[in-house]
Amino acid sequence: MKKMKVVFPVLFLLLAGLVMTNCTSDPPPPIDDFDFELKGGKYQFVFDTPKIEHGKTYEVIFTIENCDEGLIGSHLGGKICYKMDLDSEDEDDKLLSGWLNSVPNTVSKNVKTYKWTFEAGKRNEDSLTPETDATTPEGGKQYFSLTAQDASWHDYSPTDNFKVKGGFTVNEKKVITDWESEGEVTLSNEETANPGKGNLTDEDMAKIRALPAGSIIELTITVTVKATAEGGAGPQAGWGVGQIGTWTQDEGVSINVPGDAEEGEITFTVRIEIADILEFVGDDNIALNLWDDAKCTKAELFKPGT
Repeated sequence: MKKMKVVFPVLFLLLAGLVMTNCTSDPPPPIDDFDFELKGGKYQFVFDTPKIEHGKTYEVIFTIENCDEGLIGSHLGGKICYKMDLDSEDEDDKLLSGWLNSVPNTVSKNVKTYKWTFEAGKRNEDSLTPETDATTPEGGKQYFSLTAQDASWHDYSPTDNFKVKGGFTVNEKKVITDWESEGEVTLSNEETANPGKGNLTDEDMAKIRALPAGSIIELTITVTVKATAEGGAGPQAGWGVGQIGTWTQDEGVSINVPGDAEEGEITFTVRIEIADILEFVGDDNIALNLWDDAKCTKAELFKPGT
């Protein structure tokens, strides 16, 4: 018995040490090969061309070839601004097009490309009003202001820095005004027993993969918006109510309630580029996942008109 009194505490300490070793681990080291760093989750990409002109539409593309592990799962947002003197702390940013979240809006290990579509002079998703003439003046330094936020949409602290291998491009985007319908698609609800969501059928996927570049799917969504999220329930204006891509969280393009939605049952439409969705699904079928009692009442394909 005396030996047992000695052995048990020793075994306990050894086991505790094993448990502590398995439960704690150091974060992965920062990547060595990188092009720039998001300091505090923020970065300014300065560009000379194209020149931002009021009323025109532009696409910002952020390509992530590799990044620090801590950036995975972050949300990406940004806006287009200019300053006459980038180094001046006394000069305010001049807003050319307001805040937008990226498509897709969550950094993934699998997806490399994140996009924003801005119209110069448009407020978008924040409360700031762009310049009356949202055109970069002669001598103005225009830039895309990127902000990464954590999984809860909170800004990172100034000490949270992320190295990124990749880069940005900004292009003027042709606005398509003429669309040709390729018909509706149907949702198989075998996975969910819910008529408002499910997988697209094999027949529809064959049709989707044959569509030309720039084609879209238009979803008609019905949901009841709440003024306040009582007891954690939603959704409120601006909240996400689903994604189209896969059934895995954050592996799809987000579907959000319009930011100006009023309380009560609403119906809204979202148009999503097919190419953005296919990045997630590979050879699998597209899944439409909805929550907060949101329903998809119609899903229709469109291709650019000729």
